Amino acid sequence: LEKVVVGKIQEINKHPNADKLKLVIVDIGSKKLEIVCGGTNLEDDQVVAVAQIGAQVLWHGEGEPVKLEPVEIRGAKSEGMICAANEIGLADAFPHEDREILDLGKGIPGMKVKLGTPLADALGLSHDVVMDIEVTSNRVDAMGMVGLAREASTILGKRFLWKPATMASQPKVNSQKPTAGVSVTVHDKKLCPRYMAVRIQGVKNGKSPWWMKQRLMSAGLNSISALVDITNYVLLEHAQPMHVFDVSKLKQGKRGPEIHVRLATAKEKMKALDGHAYQLDDRSLIVADAERPVAVAGVMGGEATGVDENTEEVILECATFEPVSVRRTARRLNLYSDSQLRFEKGLSTEAVPDAMARAVELTLELCGGTVVDVEDITSGKYKPKQYKIDVKTVNERIGVEITQKRQVEILENLGFKVKVSKGTITATVPWWRDHDIEDGMDLVEEIARVYGYENIPPELPIGEPSNRLDEGMLELEGRMKELLQGAGLTETYSYSFVSEELNQKANYSTDACLKLLNPLTDEYAYMRTSLLPSLLQVIADNQDRFKEQELFELSNVYYRRGKNWKELPDEQPELGCAYLKGEDSFRYAKGVVEHLLDRLGIEGLSWARFSESGFWHPGRSVQVFKDKHLLATIGEVSPQILEAFKIEGRVAMVDAPLQALIRFATDRRSYTAPNPFPESKRDLAVIVDDGVEYDDLVREICNTDKRITDVRWFDTYRGKGVDEGKKSVAVHLTISSPEKTLIATEVDGILERITLRLAEQFNATWR
Repeated sequence: LEKVVVGKIQEINKHPNADKLKLVIVDIGSKKLEIVCGGTNLEDDQVVAVAQIGAQVLWHGEGEPVKLEPVEIRGAKSEGMICAANEIGLADAFPHEDREILDLGKGIPGMKVKLGTPLADALGLSHDVVMDIEVTSNRVDAMGMVGLAREASTILGKRFLWKPATMASQPKVNSQKPTAGVSVTVHDKKLCPRYMAVRIQGVKNGKSPWWMKQRLMSAGLNSISALVDITNYVLLEHAQPMHVFDVSKLKQGKRGPEIHVRLATAKEKMKALDGHAYQLDDRSLIVADAERPVAVAGVMGGEATGVDENTEEVILECATFEPVSVRRTARRLNLYSDSQLRFEKGLSTEAVPDAMARAVELTLELCGGTVVDVEDITSGKYKPKQYKIDVKTVNERIGVEITQKRQVEILENLGFKVKVSKGTITATVPWWRDHDIEDGMDLVEEIARVYGYENIPPELPIGEPSNRLDEGMLELEGRMKELLQGAGLTETYSYSFVSEELNQKANYSTDACLKLLNPLTDEYAYMRTSLLPSLLQVIADNQDRFKEQELFELSNVYYRRGKNWKELPDEQPELGCAYLKGEDSFRYAKGVVEHLLDRLGIEGLSWARFSESGFWHPGRSVQVFKDKHLLATIGEVSPQILEAFKIEGRVAMVDAPLQALIRFATDRRSYTAPNPFPESKRDLAVIVDDGVEYDDLVREICNTDKRITDVRWFDTYRGKGVDEGKKSVAVHLTISSPEKTLIATEVDGILERITLRLAEQFNATWR
């Protein structure tokens, strides 16, 4: 607003060369300027904002600021610019005048300043200060100016000056008409513990005074009309949401306007003030008139009963709604507001009278009218909370010596009523803190924060550090992460919550999953029972950028405890791996499991083909066991699952419960001295049925003779020379004795016993 001043139009003349332009003489006190202007609402003696040469303006309120220069427009000299609100950054303050010349006389009734006064001074913006304060989520009282002032008075040690308005101070006329009141019925007092309504007749809804517009603008709100601005002003001042209904638009009952606070019926609809229609359900609390919903309780009012410039009679609403109900309704409808933000944090029923009295006070002052009825429905008498704490305990918890007098002084300055007896403080919680002060320890926190955390000396704790919980599992997880990262895998993190759609794509049933009662969205409605669906989604999301992927996640999955849905879930740590490596995917997956088990010192393994259909490919999946305990399932994912995720290529995965691994894992290593005698190497090829597993062959070979120290596969052949339904399996054998060098006949004897054993067990023939 630099070089933008208050001016007054003295003459309006036609432009000689343009029908839509005017030559305007404007008095700015020190001189008179001739300005070419195209405004359609120009009037003689109009008080306007004048941008002088050198000022920065936005052409038609758009683009980057432009510096004004002396110019000729259609042959006529122009020495400045008569501005619209949006051309000097005041569109929020004057939203209805942003495309017309800003008429300061109408926009700010009663403004009296000298011509030439800088506009910033005239509007009170020259020394305006906006404080941006972060408020913790449980301190909803500090989301209003009164609460912040109360905090500041305590911190600065200054007297708290605010005095609440009271309904007793407001004039009230009881009309003789039986329909002049308002009938309020609260059908569910648990969801609405207090509802207050005040009916006012003879109001005149117009523009708000500039002081109110300015304060709303500083807080980021637009001015709409005096009645709406009053409810927003009270919201910012008291942190208590309000709403105003136009009585003429409410459906009337036999005795006039009716207000019903009730649950919506299935499929009821309401068009809200944001212009969108919302489908309600029987879990949503609403405010209704005699026939239909007129507001979503605690969230937003309805468009049909909103006030406008013709409103002459209103009902002011101020209430307390159950916070969880408001939060769930807002999320179901995806409808959020400043009111909902406060209601869902929990407001006191005792906040209602003060806020209503203030709203009535402002309404009568700015819009006129007469109060004709006041209704106040409560669920019961308010009982303030009360907690006790020892002065000694306070000092022990904080770690410094704070005198009893200072402790009491801090609590009293915060609004607590305090009594002290034999070193015990009994504090009665003020109503504006009844949702965040929950026990005596909260009193300790109040004393500590006002005393000043910076005044508490930093000292290291005395004594032995506590042991980490479940240290064995944490150590195992750390070792496994290092091994997997060293093997080339990338660690991923995914949410513990999954959607029904994700489970369905992976052919996992949600029947066994714990369903959240209040999920953030439908995408996070269930607790996961496996890491694999999320890993598949990660592969699907990244396949356009990475044609090959090697991923792992080591985290918890959640199982229901029997049939009881109310108990906390059984959390189990699991490992999931995923390979997108084409035809080699399975080999990579099996290889990383073998590597893990070897490095974890787990021996004596047995492998079995896993043919369960559904998620896994029935012909390309195996499981590994230790003493009949499942250590891991390894296999390719079925093509149908991959198609559901739109993954191109073959994916192999690993699913391993960590509880089984930690049972057998060890960091101890045994040492066997190298054999001092030479080893004998032999190759063996046998023909067996296609269904014979390689692992079973190796087990029988090793059990034949203790001098067989190693068996290594090198070929499997099917084709010419081998009957159909058969296969040839070839292995390298290492044979040695720790006692002597074996001669050829001894080695040949061992080979002969192997072939006889394999023939007996598998009907094998020597190729």
